[in-house]
Amino acid sequence: MVQIHPPLPVSLFTGYSGAATTLSPSFSRLSSVLLRVSPLELIENKLRLLREFNNSLSPGQKERVINDSHVKRNVRWCGLTVHFTINCPFQCSYCYIEDMGFSFSNPKPYPLSGRELAFALLLNPRFLPGRTGTLLAIGAVSEPFIFFNNALDKLEWLAKLGNPIQFSTKQYISSVMAEKIKNISSKYNTPISPLVTIISFEFSDLLENKAPNPEKRLDSIKNLRDAGLSPILFLRPLIPGVNLHEVDSILTAAKKAGAVGAVIGSFRITLKILQRLESIDINVKQIKRRIKRIDNVQRSIPLPEKKLILKKIRDYGLIPWASACCANSWTANVPCPSACFINGPCTNCPNNCNYPRDVPDDKDVAQALVRLGIKIKVKGSNVLLLNYPFRGVEMTVRNISRRVPIVKKEFKKKE
Repeated sequence: MVQIHPPLPVSLFTGYSGAATTLSPSFSRLSSVLLRVSPLELIENKLRLLREFNNSLSPGQKERVINDSHVKRNVRWCGLTVHFTINCPFQCSYCYIEDMGFSFSNPKPYPLSGRELAFALLLNPRFLPGRTGTLLAIGAVSEPFIFFNNALDKLEWLAKLGNPIQFSTKQYISSVMAEKIKNISSKYNTPISPLVTIISFEFSDLLENKAPNPEKRLDSIKNLRDAGLSPILFLRPLIPGVNLHEVDSILTAAKKAGAVGAVIGSFRITLKILQRLESIDINVKQIKRRIKRIDNVQRSIPLPEKKLILKKIRDYGLIPWASACCANSWTANVPCPSACFINGPCTNCPNNCNYPRDVPDDKDVAQALVRLGIKIKVKGSNVLLLNYPFRGVEMTVRNISRRVPIVKKEFKKKE
């Protein structure tokens, strides 16, 4: 009989720190077989890394990290968002960061060092290190490469954890910068997935007048591809009445520059963003037609054209993705931790994630989750949660089980 271990002690999430050593398998996207998920190894890897970090930081540094937001942050579909920069000077007209409490002025590096940032992730009970662990998403609230050397330090420490890393950027990435990013990926056998945002040629001067122009970003795609990475076009946001007519020209240019695929995404509107667009004479009629309410809450504009655009991407010889997590998983050669292939926006990309082939054994899932204090019952492609030990537990269950969690109504009320 296999022993069921007790939940991990709380001290493991509040007091350890230290240098990390990668355990991830050799990175090769040429393989057609996805890496197997071993739930118990994910847990043991986290314990090992927490212990290794124990002697690395001073008590003052540990105290600073424990109070950092990355320790408590929920995992989203795209993964755990990691901040390299606070505030963004690009001031894109469609951007939502002001609605989230950030600013278009006074950009500065995120205050944690790379080592401290990696430790903060390890202290997060939702985070699992390793190739089949939690996806990392960089660039959600600011341009990550404004302070390039600082960003490299953070990127290298995250790479030591072995997780699939994805960054979204509008910055010009020179050939030298691209080589440095690739060297980090190679040094730690850690997959790094670049998303380069291009949404318009015609309106870039209005929508993104302080960001590098689209031509420079096409150069970034070329430089990243030449360095041996697999750059992906980030075609987001798609704004009805503004840039949908440019999709073909953008796909053509991105393909020529060396993009391997494209991630598309809809447009989130708030009253502040609407007013900003109106102030620069952007036509917002289609936006207003498609959504009933516009206020201070971020709401996605319906995009029925999505299926057609995904088909176009494939027709251009690029890999289409409806979600960034799928592109990151493809780069890492792992089954998507968000389990998009079961109930998400799967586009049948070359990863070909599959249930039941690419999901771990029921018993291994149950044993690993019990060690995290999560009680479950596996029911085929679903996992029934019998308790709710921490906020955001659903994505942890998805990550470990590669199945869809079923949450009782009483747990949702408590959340």
